[in-house]
Amino acid sequence: METSNLIVYVPPVLFSLVAGCFFLLRRLGLSNTWYWGAGFAQTALGFVISTFSIQPTFDAFASGLIFMGASYCYGSGLLSHFRVPMQTVQRLTFVALYTLALTYLVFVEKSLISQLFLTDMAFAFLLGWAILRVRRQAASGIDKALVVTSCIVVLDSVSRATYFTFFTGASNDFADFADSAYNLAVHLTTITVCMFFPFSALAAVGHTALERYRRAAETDELTGLLNRRGFRHAVERGNSVPRHGSLIICDIDHFKRINDGYGHGFGDEVIRGLGEDLLQVIGPHGCMARYGGEEFVAFLPGVDVIKARDLAHSLRRAFGERAWVAFDVSEQFSVSCGVASVRAEDTRLEAAFERADRALYAAKAAGRNRVFVDAGDAQTPLHLATGDIAGERLEA
Repeated sequence: METSNLIVYVPPVLFSLVAGCFFLLRRLGLSNTWYWGAGFAQTALGFVISTFSIQPTFDAFASGLIFMGASYCYGSGLLSHFRVPMQTVQRLTFVALYTLALTYLVFVEKSLISQLFLTDMAFAFLLGWAILRVRRQAASGIDKALVVTSCIVVLDSVSRATYFTFFTGASNDFADFADSAYNLAVHLTTITVCMFFPFSALAAVGHTALERYRRAAETDELTGLLNRRGFRHAVERGNSVPRHGSLIICDIDHFKRINDGYGHGFGDEVIRGLGEDLLQVIGPHGCMARYGGEEFVAFLPGVDVIKARDLAHSLRRAFGERAWVAFDVSEQFSVSCGVASVRAEDTRLEAAFERADRALYAAKAAGRNRVFVDAGDAQTPLHLATGDIAGERLEA
């Protein structure tokens, strides 16, 4: 069998395998859309029709619709992947207009060259539309590769349509398509430069799924903050940021009494409330986590203990002023905080944790609803206690 005869089988087989992979990912919950699988399945079907002809006119019309459906699905896959509005009405309107033009060229004009030019340019336009919408959303290397390979597919369609329409004397008869140079060119470019597209799409979807599961494993379900594991990883990933700064540990006062008196459901709401205040007050300055139970922690890189102390006070006041009338609770609750410096010479974050935890216990021992600072100075063993219930008095 000649090489050209072998080539025609490669695209439908490869795209069928890729489509199967995407449908499997969808089945396993690793992909949140069916568009990729549908797009590659349609592409495989389009190549099957060009290989095993049914009737020339039918082949031209059906393959045009199939490849346009594939372009629509590819664009939808891109828009969905990058969480960009789908613009479904506008894109479907374009597909409808294309279908009218395709019908005219196939059944009225009966022009193969015009039909191929229309399909290639419409395919490129519809996919290019989605690329323009998502190009600024690509942040990771894998996502950028997906955008680049999508652009290659668009350029392939435009250049092929231009060359075979204006620079060759190709036959205009639908019956000559199967053995045409155009058909061979489509197969050759598909199994060379365009084959990067399906594999970059697979890689991007797989990477997104892994990131989603990683975030779920590192996120506290109740508050949406990081959990203990996520906090540790976030600090480790921030090695490029100066490790010196401050650490705040805070704990809801008398939390057991809240649970016993109002129920665990309301206790969860109190925890969620402190998490919201942490995001509002301390969020812009560093990373924070629900470390366990009613205990929260925040790492503030580059922030000295004085600034961290002031932020802890703002948090304490904000939480203390929270109203719980929506839950038919008139009582207000308080939080105690321990603050410690994280020094550049600390070889492990646990050293700062121990100092901040020591300050937290001192705040609770002093009556709760306080912020204590551990200076971390061996020559100054006393903690600095600031801001008790009565106000902002500094004690030593």
